[in-house]
Amino acid sequence: MKNLRTVSPRRRIRQNAVLVRALASTPTAGFALLEILLAIALFAMVSVGMTQAIDGVAKTTTAARQEAQVLRVLESVLAEVAHQPEFKATTISFPKNGDNIDASATIQKVRLLTQDKAELDHIFRVRAEAWISDGGTRRIVRSMETYVYSPHSPI
Repeated sequence: MKNLRTVSPRRRIRQNAVLVRALASTPTAGFALLEILLAIALFAMVSVGMTQAIDGVAKTTTAARQEAQVLRVLESVLAEVAHQPEFKATTISFPKNGDNIDASATIQKVRLLTQDKAELDHIFRVRAEAWISDGGTRRIVRSMETYVYSPHSPI
């Protein structure tokens, strides 16, 4: 049989008390919860900032896309009206397209005089306007104009 060394209960209590004091005096003993809470708070602040930044980028992208769509429609309307064989003073409305973009064009006879006070005939101003409509309001309204010489148009 082996010789077992027995430890008295008093000595065992003293060893446990020394171990408890040693563990309690370590610098990380009570900070785990505080560190976790600070990490969660920091993560929350960064997450809110990133969410706002992403939202801003999405709104800017949408606005840029809509602006480009309005300009494409505007260029199409101006090209279509300016290439007519004959002009007369009028206003033309174009149907709303699939992107809720309305457009119109106005043709006006222009009276131009040379330095010698001679009138230049058959000059027309074509002004096109396009916009996105939300119910009764117009958003992103853009316009373009050009001057056209049309010798076959009535004066």
